[in-house]
Amino acid sequence: MNHFHRAFLPVAALVIFAGALSAADTLELKQRWIAGKKYYQTMETVQTSSFSMAGQTLEQRVSTTMEISQAVRLQPDGKTKRMTMKYDRVAMDMSMNGQKAGFDSSKPDAGNDPLGFSKTMGAIAGKELQILLSQSDDITAIENYDEFIKLLGSSPVPGMDMGKMFSKDSIIQMMKGQALQSLPGHPVKPGDSWPFTTNVDLPQMGKVAVTGNYLLKGMADYKGIPVAEILADAKISMDFSGADPSQQVAQLGMKVEGGSLKGMIRFDPKLGIARNTQMTQDMTMTMKNPADPSATISVPLKQTVEMTLTKVEDLK
Repeated sequence: MNHFHRAFLPVAALVIFAGALSAADTLELKQRWIAGKKYYQTMETVQTSSFSMAGQTLEQRVSTTMEISQAVRLQPDGKTKRMTMKYDRVAMDMSMNGQKAGFDSSKPDAGNDPLGFSKTMGAIAGKELQILLSQSDDITAIENYDEFIKLLGSSPVPGMDMGKMFSKDSIIQMMKGQALQSLPGHPVKPGDSWPFTTNVDLPQMGKVAVTGNYLLKGMADYKGIPVAEILADAKISMDFSGADPSQQVAQLGMKVEGGSLKGMIRFDPKLGIARNTQMTQDMTMTMKNPADPSATISVPLKQTVEMTLTKVEDLK
């Protein structure tokens, strides 16, 4: 097969797929984890903030990278599944007003890590979670969660609780980030939309709610693969009224204003999973000024999250 034919095949596949969609005028979106497959994914997060305190403007940037593998096998009943999820690599880079720190679990002797994040965030590198899935691929349990959290140990950073950062809810939400938070429940066509809602409890801190809509933009080519481009548009609200009085959230009277979530999911209907997800979160955090409790400071926060399916292979 010559180079022209190789280059033409992805285009031909997209044309055939788009033609089938046009004929039926609808597309059915179904999520699934295929037994006997191993998925490799990368999640990259960048958070930026800027605020003024004591006459000084502080700018902060935190970026994290996680490389994750997920091996899916059938259970003895031949219906339900077991997923072994492993954090293969974890890296973090932080900067504030020119001062930098960071770590990379694949390079344990490199980096500048005065706060010891390699012993907290980095401690999940190489660790596995055993996740049980129903016949319809819903998460029914995280089998070894307690043992997983104990392996991480305690944090050297005051106020950072590893059990909260990697709670069962946060792990499940991370997995859902690889796909859709909700399915339409019926075939859809370009221009159709459907709602989604996500609620997450943050122990001792409060609740986070994300409410919005998905819209099917249409079919497109993503690295030679036909994908459904789905737009997401939502509002983010946080309720800290139930926060533990010992937490800074309660002591500083933190509130969130103007929270929004926007982005795109490139969903592979054949594979049943997102090939790529790009989301941007914007919000403004208001709180009492620690240096002057009678004053209030506002902290604009922006976070971008990208998840990419890098490879799928047969289990050996």
